[in-house]
Amino acid sequence: MGEASERAIRIAEEINKRTSCEHYRLVLNEERQPKITDSKIGGLPYWPEGKDLPVDDKGNKMLMVLQVNCAEAGLKAPLPEQGMLQWFISTNAERMFGCKGNYDEDGSGFAVVYHETVNGSCAPADVPTHETVDEMLTPVKRETAIDVVKEGTAMGVTDGGFNSLFFGIVKEITGVEHQGKMWYQYMDNDDCLHFEKNMGMKRPRHQMLGYPVFTQDDARRDIRLHDTLLFQLDSQFSTADSKELVMWGDMGSGFIFINRDDLAARNFSRAYYCWDCG
Repeated sequence: MGEASERAIRIAEEINKRTSCEHYRLVLNEERQPKITDSKIGGLPYWPEGKDLPVDDKGNKMLMVLQVNCAEAGLKAPLPEQGMLQWFISTNAERMFGCKGNYDEDGSGFAVVYHETVNGSCAPADVPTHETVDEMLTPVKRETAIDVVKEGTAMGVTDGGFNSLFFGIVKEITGVEHQGKMWYQYMDNDDCLHFEKNMGMKRPRHQMLGYPVFTQDDARRDIRLHDTLLFQLDSQFSTADSKELVMWGDMGSGFIFINRDDLAARNFSRAYYCWDCG
C-alpha cells in the first residue's frame, strides 16, 4: 500500500474539522452479567409493572434489541438524561428483523420506547415474557451488558451527506466543480484507503448520536427528516468463544434515526428503522 496524496490528507482533515462532534460509543461487555435495569442488548427488558409490551401489526409482542439506562450511562442533551431508552423489533417470520426490505416501511415492525423514570426494584418476575423466538428472527443472539463511553467522532464515507461535503471542499481547494461523481471516483486507491481508514469507519460501531456507518449506502429515505442517529448496533462475535453476539444478515448493522426536534420533544413515534449488510 502506498502513501495518500497531500490533497487527500488535506480534504480528510477538513472534513474531520467541520463534522467533529461528540457521540456515545456502546461497548459490549461480556464479563459483566447485566441486571434488568442495566444498559444491555437482549434478554428481558426493563418494564414497569402493569404495562403491556409493544406489539407489531399482527398483535405479537415485540422483542427488545437493546436498552440504555440514561442516568447510569451519563447521557446529556439532546438525549434524555434520566429514564430508560429501548429499541424493540417484530419477530414476525414474514419480516426480516421487523423489516419488509432493508427498512420498516410503515413503522409497524419496530418500536422505540422511553420510560421517564426507572424503578430500581423492578424484578424479572414483573416483566411480561415474550414467546420463544427462533434466533434467525432476531439479530441479538445473547444478552450482553453495555458500557457507554462518551468520545469524539466525525463523518464517515457512507453517510448520505458525505459526497456533497467532499466535493464542496474540493471546489474550495481547487476551484473546480465536480457534478454527478462519487467521492471515490476523484481518488486513486491509496487515497480511498486513507479515507476509509481515517474517516470514522472503525467497527464494530455500536453508538448513539454521531454519524452512521453503513455496510453499503445510507439507507435513510429522508435524511433531512431523520437527521439524528439514535442507535446503531453492528454485528459482533464474542471474544470469549467466537460465537455471534449480534448478527444482521451477513455482518451488517441496524439503525434507528430520529428528527432532532422530535428527540428534544421526546417524541419517538416518527423514528425510522433500517438495517443493511454485505
